[in-house]
Amino acid sequence: MAGNYRFEMDQEDVVRSLITSVDSFIQDRLIDKEQRTLHKEQCAERLAAEDGSSDKDSEVRYSDQAVLANLDWGIDALEEAINTSNIETKMARLDYAEKMLQVCAMLDSSHETAGVPNFYLSAWAHLNLSYLWKLRNHVNNAVLHILEMFTVDPFFSRIDFAPELWKCLFLPHMSSIVGWYSEERHRIVIDAIPDSSDLSFTMDFDHDFNESLIFSVRPDQAEKMQKFEQLYGQSLDDNTRLYAKYYKDCMNYDSATSKKAIPLLPIAEPPMTPLHEVRRSIPDYVKFGPILPKSAGFSHILRAKENDAEGASRSNMTSSLSDNQEDSTTWDPLKGIPEEDEEDYDPEPHVHIASNKRNQENNSSYCGGVNKDVEARSKVKQTNTNHRQSPKAFPSVDSPQVESPKVLSQGPSPKRSDTPSRKGVPVLRLLSGRVKDSSISSSLHLSQELKISSADSDEERTEQHETVGEKNARRLSLNQSLEKGSPNNSDEGSNSCISLPLSDKLTAPSRPPKDFVCPITGQIFNDPVTLETGQTYERKAIQEWIKRGNTTCPITRQSLSADTLPKTNYVLKRLITSWREQHPDLAQEFSYSETPRSYLSMPSSRERSSESTPSPAFSHPNHRRIEEIVEQRSRRFMRATVSMSPTSVISQAATEAIINGLKPYVSCLCTSEDLQECEQAILTIAKIWNDLRAESQGVHSYLSAPTIVNGFVEVLSASIKREVLQTTIYILSELLYVEDSITEILTSVDSDFECLATLLKDGLPEAAVLIYLLRPSFSQLSARNFVPSLTQIISNRNEDSSDFEFKIGPKEAAVVLLEQIITGGGESDRSFNAMQIISGNGISALLKCLEHENGRESIVCILLFCIRADKSCRNTIASRIKLSPVLELIHTGSDSVKATCIELLYELVLLSRRTLCNQILQIIKDEGAFSTMHTLLVCLQMASMEQKSTIAPLLLQLDLLVEPRKMSMYREESIEALIEALHKKEFPASQLKALDGLLSLSGHLTNSGKSFLEAQLLKAAGFNQRYNAMIKEEKQRAGENDITNTMEEEEKALSSWENRMAFVLCNHEKGLIFKALEECLKSTSMEIAKSSFIVASWLIHMLYSFPDTGIRDVARKSLLEQFIQMLQSTKNLEEKILAALALRGFITDLGTLCELAIYAKCLCKSLRKLKKYSTVVGDIMKTLMNLPCIDGAELWRYSECPEMDVSLNGEVLCLLHIRGLLISSHSDGTIKVWETGKRVLRLIHETREHTKAVTCLYVSSSCDKLYSGSLDRTIRVWAINQEEIHCLQVHDVKEPVFELIANTHFACFASQATGIKVYNWSGVPKHVNFQKYVKCLAIMGDKLYCGCTGYSIQEVDLSSQTSTTFYAGAKKLLGKQNIYSLQVQKNVVFAGGSLVDGISGKAFSLPSKAVIGTFSTGSDIQRLAVNNDFIFFATKSGNIEVWQQERVAKMTSIKMRSVGQSRITSLAVDKDGEMIFTGSTDGKIQVWRLD
Repeated sequence: MAGNYRFEMDQEDVVRSLITSVDSFIQDRLIDKEQRTLHKEQCAERLAAEDGSSDKDSEVRYSDQAVLANLDWGIDALEEAINTSNIETKMARLDYAEKMLQVCAMLDSSHETAGVPNFYLSAWAHLNLSYLWKLRNHVNNAVLHILEMFTVDPFFSRIDFAPELWKCLFLPHMSSIVGWYSEERHRIVIDAIPDSSDLSFTMDFDHDFNESLIFSVRPDQAEKMQKFEQLYGQSLDDNTRLYAKYYKDCMNYDSATSKKAIPLLPIAEPPMTPLHEVRRSIPDYVKFGPILPKSAGFSHILRAKENDAEGASRSNMTSSLSDNQEDSTTWDPLKGIPEEDEEDYDPEPHVHIASNKRNQENNSSYCGGVNKDVEARSKVKQTNTNHRQSPKAFPSVDSPQVESPKVLSQGPSPKRSDTPSRKGVPVLRLLSGRVKDSSISSSLHLSQELKISSADSDEERTEQHETVGEKNARRLSLNQSLEKGSPNNSDEGSNSCISLPLSDKLTAPSRPPKDFVCPITGQIFNDPVTLETGQTYERKAIQEWIKRGNTTCPITRQSLSADTLPKTNYVLKRLITSWREQHPDLAQEFSYSETPRSYLSMPSSRERSSESTPSPAFSHPNHRRIEEIVEQRSRRFMRATVSMSPTSVISQAATEAIINGLKPYVSCLCTSEDLQECEQAILTIAKIWNDLRAESQGVHSYLSAPTIVNGFVEVLSASIKREVLQTTIYILSELLYVEDSITEILTSVDSDFECLATLLKDGLPEAAVLIYLLRPSFSQLSARNFVPSLTQIISNRNEDSSDFEFKIGPKEAAVVLLEQIITGGGESDRSFNAMQIISGNGISALLKCLEHENGRESIVCILLFCIRADKSCRNTIASRIKLSPVLELIHTGSDSVKATCIELLYELVLLSRRTLCNQILQIIKDEGAFSTMHTLLVCLQMASMEQKSTIAPLLLQLDLLVEPRKMSMYREESIEALIEALHKKEFPASQLKALDGLLSLSGHLTNSGKSFLEAQLLKAAGFNQRYNAMIKEEKQRAGENDITNTMEEEEKALSSWENRMAFVLCNHEKGLIFKALEECLKSTSMEIAKSSFIVASWLIHMLYSFPDTGIRDVARKSLLEQFIQMLQSTKNLEEKILAALALRGFITDLGTLCELAIYAKCLCKSLRKLKKYSTVVGDIMKTLMNLPCIDGAELWRYSECPEMDVSLNGEVLCLLHIRGLLISSHSDGTIKVWETGKRVLRLIHETREHTKAVTCLYVSSSCDKLYSGSLDRTIRVWAINQEEIHCLQVHDVKEPVFELIANTHFACFASQATGIKVYNWSGVPKHVNFQKYVKCLAIMGDKLYCGCTGYSIQEVDLSSQTSTTFYAGAKKLLGKQNIYSLQVQKNVVFAGGSLVDGISGKAFSLPSKAVIGTFSTGSDIQRLAVNNDFIFFATKSGNIEVWQQERVAKMTSIKMRSVGQSRITSLAVDKDGEMIFTGSTDGKIQVWRLD
């Protein structure tokens, strides 16, 4: 058996069909819980029975009990996984079940466990493991476990575990064994029955074999039957293992990497039994014989071989039968025809047994041994309920003739006799075939049907004469058998036999001559082809034989050296034509015909593009199913049953008249070398055909001859006349609808397809029709770059008028071809082809074609791919498209078409303009004969998880066109679908698509349809870089004025939409979406985590702008820790800012503040670094600092940095910090610029243009100019660059300058005199005198504030140059008090000076001039500095104190290192208060950095 392999079916087809069958079986088992429970109980009972049959005295080991427990626990865990809907629980239970079941699956099959055979336990474990892998969506692993089950224990697998699957996968291959079993059991039973000579050989033993017959069986006969049954069961088991191994080899075979040969299909052989037990040897047809399609339409009738003895009559043959019952019929191994010898017949039954090639055609035609479709499986189930029906016995001579649906019998029944048989005994031919109805128990009974078995040719005779009535009955029975034998009317694999009287002479032939009949199809030749071996076959049949991988002649088995088939055997064809005219009835009964294809049944481009890669979001049926492939193959040899009508002869005569009229022109077309004559012939042929409107199959067949078709193609490639080219294409297209052979002719030579491609590119639109009908692959279309030409056809408004009406127009064909091109290939190919359509102005043409009924599905698909390739064309399509055709397709189209249309609508509403988007949504909602929202709801409920993420956002937007109501079915279902998708961890693509939908629902979209919600949130947090860059890019793509106007117009509509959308999302099911986002934030996918983080930040930001409805607690519990963790762990600045934005919303809730107190210290450290980037950070820090649990001294710890000794330049008189630079002035007139980015100051620039000490520095509000005042009585203006300053102007003010404030209009300075001087840069300084000496200056708008002696503050109005007293201090007995430093910040004046009553600093409100805070430092404040949140004081005692502005509370204190009598002369801090700089009289600069 190992050597008898035959390759039948492509390995990939075997694998796909195998996966389909097993997947269907497991799916049924998973759905039917009751069946699983019943099956477990049955297996448990069998285990108990096996355990009970073992030795009861033997002790069961603990390890054996553990193994059985593992099996039980694994099955229970698997059942829990099937029943649960929680994904995490399901995965955990599946993992546990796998561990338990693997223990049993790996048991040694040759041993036992607790008295139970290990192979039974292992097979049961493999069955449950297949269920497990199906739940994990690994169907390949599930198939391998099923096959391992059949390998380990084929017996119980086919009777207990999966009997229905065994019937589908293995039983079709066992037909030879089943046939052997049926015959041998028949003979054994005949021998066992006493007085069996009166029984018919075809009697129904299942019906007539009762208990009385069983009791009469001798013990040796019973033992013989028992051994026979055991041998039969063992044969089934062995071959089941054989085919299971073959299937596993196919599953594991990889053509790309494997070095082994392709697995070959084995052939099951019956057991070899001793000759004294089996009366007939195993026929050689099991090993040899052609492997042909089962549904090929030819009759399964074995014709007897002609030999020298056939000259005698059948009566002479039967009279000379031998009495030897042990001899067997010999078989010709080449032709599979019995060679009957006179001594090889049994005279007692008086019958002639002619075994046909039973089971071979049916068995071999089963593609790879796998079931073809669901109908085949249903037939198996149906036949199992028929209780093994057997063929009925033939009636006796005296009984009336009975006609049944299955049997038409004639003639007498044979009787037992010791004398030679008399004339008139009918010859019986038994045809056994593949049995579909079989029992899988210890015995198997066959259910067979009876058919007509006719003689080989019209030369076969019997001695009896037929009457006219007998001939009519014979013909009637023949028609009935042919109808039953057709693929549409009979069960597959059924065979029959019938008793027919054979006469000496037939008045008319009952069958056509055998030379006129194809040995493959059993039908009259239509296109006979004689091979080099001398055998003649039907062209289509032998082509199919060769296509299936065979390289030998089906009959002679000789190798075929020729690569192509020869020409038609016209001599034989003429003889057949002549015979047809003489015998029209038989000719029509045995003729091969094929039903013409109609235009409505033409496959779509999606069905044709099987080589194309599948489309991304929705599923296109580009790959044909295995059932469709099988159906297509069977249809090539399908014989239509023709019923004769009164008009058939007239129609045939009309067809012949048309053909006769066409013959001269066809002859000219095929033989003439004059191009003009051929062109005229084509025009005439088309005119005759078009005028008569001939629809005859005969005309099509006549013109479809290869020679004629080649003539058309030659003219097509040579002619340059447009009319001729159009006419030729019309004729070929009409023929293509009917004859498949035309496609093979036109595609067999590359030059023919190249000719059509050239015509298409040269501007002949009709060429697109013919190319479409040829069903080219994507590679053929892509290699020739048809996109520009096809786009031009669609864009052409004025098509050339033609006298011929194509069944599909050039535009429709071009649209379908474009769809095939744009959906095929890789991502780069699709993008390139879509851009070609866009650049060729194909969008407008496609939108116009959308209004027509034909090709709408293809147009929608093309538009969708164009949008995906170039987002900018979305606005063009959205503004011009008419949505009513698209909405109609959603209501009436198939599932794939609906998915495509919904994808397109989803893309169309991704617009940057909210008003236009709302208009489109309103059109979608209102237009259409049916409710679009209701249709979308139905689609949502039935869609896959990934498709739900597209439908749900669209449906939700339609529902929110009006103000949200209390309840909406559409809204609830949409949000629920999105939340469900977010929970599906095992479907990351669905999660990501749902998050993209939520991002788009915010309404913040660019012109390309991408969401800029993150940039919008960053802008709200005060970080504008991302948003400004996006706006700049959008302005470059569109007009700047348009963008500005659009943003102004859309702002109100967008704000309303955003509030509405955020409100319904947050309040759905009391904040259920926040729990889903919490899970997504924990995802290992960076993309999912990032998108969910943006959505969560947006919803939290919006949530706290709505009234509290109890959702804030849910949001806090779900997301607060996530945002805190993100703020502390991420290194991405933008993510930190988004987290801070969300926390800013949380801090408004009192409940949140209690939780934030735990993280306050960590948060403050993280937030301090963000202050320079985001404005919301300050609000958070202020809130945190006000918490009673916060100790400022712990949070604000400064460490001292290395000091800089600049004593060579004298005292440090002034320090100024700006843009990461520190500028110092010294008593020798030097100004230095320091870099502060690192821990140690780095001097980058030094200048000395003042001749005396530089007492003061001031920087303009724009930070581009520096002003310096000096004792040399000048004021200098400096330009500040990246790493240096240079002097621009020098102003001589005639007096030394001690304090200075300046801007572009004037400069105010204090000199040795009382009051201040105002200098307008061009004149003499004006003196504003208020009789006090000025110690410090500060400015706010046009108001100048002067800290003076006497602890007072004077306010000077610079516009009127008048002064008033802002604050007047009281004189003390011990001395004078002064204001040494002033700073103005946020309408608050901070003043520091002498210590008075323990207070050395005060804060005044500018509007009211009232004291709003006091600062007790313990000593005089000599200098102060202020930033947004804190106040820094340098005291006389050498300390630096940090105070919080909000609470007016001391945070920390820093002790300066002082040497001798040095004191602080200047103080500066950076903007965020992270660095403190002091200058002293000893010429040193000290720096402290915040830890």
